[in-house]
Amino acid sequence: MIEILEVGLKEMRDNPDLTYSYWYLTGQCNYKCDYCDIYKDENIQSWQVKKKIIEFFNYWGKNKQQKVLLYGGEPTLDPDLPKIIEGLDDYVRIFTNFSKDIEYWKDIVSIRNDMTISISYHYSNTNNAIADKLLYLVQDTKIKVRLKIMADSRDIKKANELYNEFNKFESPRYECYMDIVMPNSQGNIGAQWEDKDMSWFLALQDHQTLYLKYNKEDGVIKEREISWNEMRFMIESNHYYYCMAGTNTLYVDSNGDVFPCKSHKEYPLFNIVNDEYSEIPRGMVCNYMGFCCETEIPKRLVCRRKVGEGIKNIRNLL
Repeated sequence: MIEILEVGLKEMRDNPDLTYSYWYLTGQCNYKCDYCDIYKDENIQSWQVKKKIIEFFNYWGKNKQQKVLLYGGEPTLDPDLPKIIEGLDDYVRIFTNFSKDIEYWKDIVSIRNDMTISISYHYSNTNNAIADKLLYLVQDTKIKVRLKIMADSRDIKKANELYNEFNKFESPRYECYMDIVMPNSQGNIGAQWEDKDMSWFLALQDHQTLYLKYNKEDGVIKEREISWNEMRFMIESNHYYYCMAGTNTLYVDSNGDVFPCKSHKEYPLFNIVNDEYSEIPRGMVCNYMGFCCETEIPKRLVCRRKVGEGIKNIRNLL
């Protein structure tokens, strides 16, 4: 049994003052992946709403060393994305399925060339070739590029071919890695990973940004690299974690609602468009009982609880 002690972003560990602010720009997506639980059909927000959110990030960034992460859905479906990245004062990362043509990306790069483009390659849902677009970004721009191949256990051979093809691109600003496709929330559609599949995946794991500290019941603390979705297999459900949500991360929904992270969405802290704001709550003990893997917040183990025990007041343990 592996006891997870800490999971986090290497960049945050090296720079604990860094803040990641997530903007769920739109739930719309032009792909219909059978394993996706993120997509939702919604209208694109007005420019006035987005302008208010930009103003909030620029305000918040004056007090924090901030990086703004734009994702969805598929954020490039928002026609105002060029204006958004132009209006943001801080470092920007775009999460995309990379379906837009090369001319679109040339226009984006012409606006600013100091950002990161994180590409999720859903090869089971598209025949759209990405090699030319990827070569352009890697060889002809200053953009930092991360290519994440969404490895599906239903076609591991294809995942392996793509990894071997795109891992050959060489640049200090380029990272190619795999992540595992999860089943959908009902568990009946999507990849079904067996031990042999995971052994294949772990042998290729070479993620440069996320780390995992764990104890395998031998008293020796170990650390290794990890991917986002792999964490769902690793984390047990009977742990409490202290996380930096609200201190090192914020989550902003498309309508301007602000949350400490994307898993705690019962009640917004405030709405950027309608409410006054000045201060964000700092850190918390997470009783979500899982790692919020789409949100890069460092989490460390506070304590374990036995299944069936009553909820303990563990804030005094911090």
